[in-house]
Amino acid sequence: MVKNVNFTEKIPISHHLIEIRDRLVLVGIVVGLFFGLCFYFIDFLLLWLQDPLPLKYRNALIYISPTEVFFTHMKVAFMGSTFISMPFILYHIWFFIAPGLKVKEKKITSMFVLAGTFFFIFGGIFCYFLVLPLGLKFLLGYGSKFWTMQVTIELYFNFIVKLILAFAFAFQTPLLMVLLTKFGVTNTVQMKLYRKWAFLGCFLLASVLTPPDIITQVLLGFPLYGLYEFGVIISTWFEDPKQRELILRRMEAEKEARKMAKQGKAAPKTKSKVTVKKVVLDE
Repeated sequence: MVKNVNFTEKIPISHHLIEIRDRLVLVGIVVGLFFGLCFYFIDFLLLWLQDPLPLKYRNALIYISPTEVFFTHMKVAFMGSTFISMPFILYHIWFFIAPGLKVKEKKITSMFVLAGTFFFIFGGIFCYFLVLPLGLKFLLGYGSKFWTMQVTIELYFNFIVKLILAFAFAFQTPLLMVLLTKFGVTNTVQMKLYRKWAFLGCFLLASVLTPPDIITQVLLGFPLYGLYEFGVIISTWFEDPKQRELILRRMEAEKEARKMAKQGKAAPKTKSKVTVKKVVLDE
């Protein structure tokens, strides 16, 4: 049983650590139970993950190590348990931070569980039905005229599991942007101002989350940037318009101040004329 912490009272940090420990234990138990369930139905999950593979490669998967099949089953079962347990995981994340929030903030973060679960599942579905068929068709067909493609089950399922989980977690981006905007950590003005850096950051993040090939990085990088733009639009609905106008006026004032300072430095200095009078003394 998790003991909730009341943030209206001053409490030591040890109580927070105890609560985190209890929630992690509960999450671990639930993930473990679903892991066992997924491992029991592993044949169904394996067939489901092989479906995006082109037909001529489905029966050509091989394994070259005695432990390869077992650990592949473990990884696939863990992915399945993560998807099933995600609502429970997000619920405990929300329940941990909720006591320290105001009433209005609690209403916003209460959507965290539902919206986070939706975006997580939608990211996995987007990857499974759109990205994987296109990516596998290109990658497996490239060079097939000259060489015979043989894929081990470890390499294939590692590729599939990592890519699906990468898309699932990456699709949390709009939700995180909304929460950061609502709590005043950032604002839509800054999001629009740093678009080019966000574009670069999306592809850097894609290179970290996906396997080391340019195709999957591009297939994640562009949707990730699209999610960033979608997050900017959604964040405007939750942002205080008065605060946004105040930020815009302040930025305009700073821009004018920099412009005036630049003009002041560039202005030529006027040379002062000195008039010298010659005085002649009569002797």
